[in-house]
Amino acid sequence: MSPSSFKLKLATLLIVIALITQLLSMYISTLIDHIVHSDLYQYGLEFDYSWANLYWNNSHLLLASLAVAASLIAISTISIIIHVKTNKKSFKIATYVFSLVTSGLTLFSAYIFTRIDYIIHNTLYNYGLKFNLDWATPYWTYTSSLFTLIGITSTLVLISPLLIYITTKLTLEKPKIPETEQTPIEIKTEKPKPAKTRKKHSKNRRLHLTSYLLIALGAIALFESIHLTSSIFAFLGLGLLFWGILFLYIRTEEYTKKALLDALAYSQTAILNQIIEDMGYKGNAVYLPPKYFINPENIKVYIPKQNETLLPTPEQIQKQEKQAFITNPTGLLITPIGAELTKLFEKTLGINFAMVDVQYLQQNFPSLLIEELEVLQNFEMETETQKITIKIEESTNNRQNQNPLTGILASAFACALAKATGNPITIEKQETSPDGKETTIEYRIMMEEARVTS
Repeated sequence: MSPSSFKLKLATLLIVIALITQLLSMYISTLIDHIVHSDLYQYGLEFDYSWANLYWNNSHLLLASLAVAASLIAISTISIIIHVKTNKKSFKIATYVFSLVTSGLTLFSAYIFTRIDYIIHNTLYNYGLKFNLDWATPYWTYTSSLFTLIGITSTLVLISPLLIYITTKLTLEKPKIPETEQTPIEIKTEKPKPAKTRKKHSKNRRLHLTSYLLIALGAIALFESIHLTSSIFAFLGLGLLFWGILFLYIRTEEYTKKALLDALAYSQTAILNQIIEDMGYKGNAVYLPPKYFINPENIKVYIPKQNETLLPTPEQIQKQEKQAFITNPTGLLITPIGAELTKLFEKTLGINFAMVDVQYLQQNFPSLLIEELEVLQNFEMETETQKITIKIEESTNNRQNQNPLTGILASAFACALAKATGNPITIEKQETSPDGKETTIEYRIMMEEARVTS
């Protein structure tokens, strides 16, 4: 899990915990009210409207402020969830406003409760109340728990928007898919079966079981704290709930430093390019769609010996499908460097690209590459009749003349386009901005009647 997505999920988690603590605050306030209007009469308290009206006014104001704050926290939770899903700025601003108002209401609730506490421990002694640890001990327990919960709620509702603010400063908003006036490219009728959806790892299942166990134990501890009037059980229950819910947001993912990936990618691409150059293959690489192979899951690229060479027919490729060097026509038939990355795209989305069209890639690649795999900061894709332009922006500057990872991404996009269009694809041009962050890649769709690879 990357820092950006973790911060957004953590913000959602914290606001949910704030809602739970706020509801617990309302429940504890009712327990305190029960002590005042039930237990204290057994210790000499005499009912009188002079103190009762004052107590009721403050008590009702306390419950009202807690209830309104709980409602705002619920709205903030919904706003954060919508913001995470849609990245709309209006919901982010609403979260900021609701969080500030909620924090003010929780602090106001704490102030109101200090007035109630003064009534109980000062005013009521004038109406016959006698001090006794039998009623004072549970009252103090509830009081400390209430102040603790109010403090936790106020802190969490302020931390959540802060995490969202930090995240939006570090990442761009989800890019909008540009509209095109061109007619969508038709795809072939025969399609291979879609790839199977990714299954959860066993470690994730064990982590979920641990999370549910912690949540259950936390809930039991909270109920026991109320029953036994124990602050120790209350804090223990809140801690177990916090970690239990937090673990639900943790996913076991494997990450490698970008510098190491660059080095590995550079060595592989450099060796492959040197072999192709030494063998004298000068033609442009052509990414072939599944119909060129007996096994439609094959992803291969055809590199002709010379430019101006006719592209072989599917029948010619199928006869030499298992050969790296083909003779009719002369060329290389190898697996491109982006083939495995394309398979990763399909596995993550749970679909075989041969079953979809270009518009599907245009709609799903931004969220896949920016949010799910988090390899890019921006992705734009424009389609024309026989031309597709992709613009990508990396999250870090790369002032090298050529980024090997960008080349692998360009190859993976070509593989995906070949499967989605059902036609051969070539990379016509690839340009990188002076700062090394933005790269523009132009692809050409080769129709059946145009089989020259130059």
